[in-house]
Amino acid sequence: MERTVVIYKSKYGATAQYARWIADELNCDLVRAEDFKAKHFANYDNIIFGGGLQAGGIKGFELIKKNHWILKEKKVVVFVVGLSVDDRQNRIDVRDINLDKPELRNMTLYYCKGAFRPEKVTGIDKGIIKVCIRMLEGERYTGTDAQKQLYKDMTEGADYIDRKYIEPIVAEFRTN
Repeated sequence: MERTVVIYKSKYGATAQYARWIADELNCDLVRAEDFKAKHFANYDNIIFGGGLQAGGIKGFELIKKNHWILKEKKVVVFVVGLSVDDRQNRIDVRDINLDKPELRNMTLYYCKGAFRPEKVTGIDKGIIKVCIRMLEGERYTGTDAQKQLYKDMTEGADYIDRKYIEPIVAEFRTN
């Protein structure tokens, strides 16, 4: 029987929620990226990695990238969580930025819409968000619908977390 693990890196909780749902649906192990060591990959046939999206990068994905050679005989699926994952170009950019080596290109990449709660943002993230809001400020009236929505989500907060986003991930493992 194949063993599957869901590994995740979550800062504000959205990625953790998706990871829990996936692990529950697949009845498999769930481990925070901080607690997972390279030697643990040997215990699994299937790896599902989830991370939040920040400036195009997948949080915690270095665990997968630096151990890609260990994973070459395993099925690896990655899901990213963010507010702007609905945009096709953003999805392409995320793939190109993170799956930037030939040995990573065979990984399946899924997108789950996340949540943003301005009141929970702390530290350097607070400064990054302020810069992003300033950059989007001019777009709130004249930008694309996606830019207007992102501005609204970042200033007012939003929660798009929904189980429907895990359905294709779960289906991929149930059909094997």
